Amino acid sequence: MFEIRTASVWRRSFVPLLVVSLVTGVSGCAPRVAQQVSPEEIPDLEARLAAHPNDGDALLRYAAALYAADRCDTATVVARSGMERRPDRALGPLVVGGCLERVQEYDEALAVYARYLEDHPDRAGSPSVRARQSIARRDRAMTNARLALAREAELGRTPGDPATVAVLPIDIVGDSMYRPLRRGLAQILSTDLALLRRFTMVERLQVGVLIEELRLAETGRIDPATAARVGHLVRAGRLVQGLVTIPPRGATRMEASVVAGTGEVSPPTRQAGDLRDLLRMEKQLVVDVARLLGYQLSQAEFRLILENGTQDLAAFLAYSHGLEAEDRGDYRSAAMYFAQAVQADPNFRAAREAHQAAVAGQQVVDAPPAAVTQLATVSAPAPAPMVVAPQGTALTTTIIDIAGTQAEVTAPTITPTSTGSNTTSSNPPTTVRVLGTPPTASGVIRIFFRLP
Repeated sequence: MFEIRTASVWRRSFVPLLVVSLVTGVSGCAPRVAQQVSPEEIPDLEARLAAHPNDGDALLRYAAALYAADRCDTATVVARSGMERRPDRALGPLVVGGCLERVQEYDEALAVYARYLEDHPDRAGSPSVRARQSIARRDRAMTNARLALAREAELGRTPGDPATVAVLPIDIVGDSMYRPLRRGLAQILSTDLALLRRFTMVERLQVGVLIEELRLAETGRIDPATAARVGHLVRAGRLVQGLVTIPPRGATRMEASVVAGTGEVSPPTRQAGDLRDLLRMEKQLVVDVARLLGYQLSQAEFRLILENGTQDLAAFLAYSHGLEAEDRGDYRSAAMYFAQAVQADPNFRAAREAHQAAVAGQQVVDAPPAAVTQLATVSAPAPAPMVVAPQGTALTTTIIDIAGTQAEVTAPTITPTSTGSNTTSSNPPTTVRVLGTPPTASGVIRIFFRLP
């Protein structure tokens, strides 16, 4: 057995907004942070703009000062003018989106954030925009769920659009360590189906929040009548319901059915194989589910979904833990898990973007309006360097410990240790485990996996 540890190093204190770049053990220097804006600057900024009306930076700072003064109507107009001149600056979207969120115009706010991130995904301030996007999605989901429940009788009289599809949390039968896969598999199924551009997909978060509001999260598998009720509430004409069985030994089995708005359930489609092949099975399940929904994938579309996500099971399980933490608003733990996912698979784009949003999330929530100028300068953090275990046919178990938070990372130390646990099976079961509760500031994430 090899035990691989990244050494924890010196710690230091930071201004609250500067901790954004280091909260998950990230290396590197914090970016220069702009000064907070103040409503007291408004007269000076108005004088500056009288002389230079097309100064994009001055327009955006003026908008931020108005935002800090709770004058959102004017701030939005000024910020949009500044965005025309400085579309690369995150300050404009943060002001406009923040004002829209204040009046619960979440769809418009999310559109502002999405346009900026599409054009400037890696610019300074993009992590804060991602964090606001994540927060707005959750707030929208909670608002929509409560409104839907208040209008349930009315919504129940109108069938959902068959082209609108929702994926229910995937039921996991097996050790509780795999429970976070409920969210991860629902998320990847939803994004894979969305890539086909044949269906309007309901966001996983919207479905999850509604299930929480209905107090169904802990009741086990949702029956067809309840699934149809969820479909009416999220305006989905069809729902995908999945089940994954992970026994201690033997084949892992996946199945999925489509539930119509009437409660009618299609015959299930099934996949089976080693646990290590779970994500490959998920891709094949997408093909089968699309067929149940009446669509046959092309080869090009199948290649497209194969490129979505990751095939690294340890990365995906860490990502699923991150989604679980993010959904309950625990951004610190979410950032740690997403960082671990990126370390396991540096090409896992969804995990990398989620890591950026989670790192900035708590600071965005806690920041006063005047700090919007600081949030707009935060650079994207990079997770700590990946530690790679030595390869060899005798390797049966590896423990990866990531120690330290709010710390920079030094070179990892690799300590070989002996083990007497050799498998005699020619095809032992693969196990992937993330043990314990989400790590705190001094916590450790441990991922165990067994190779044949």
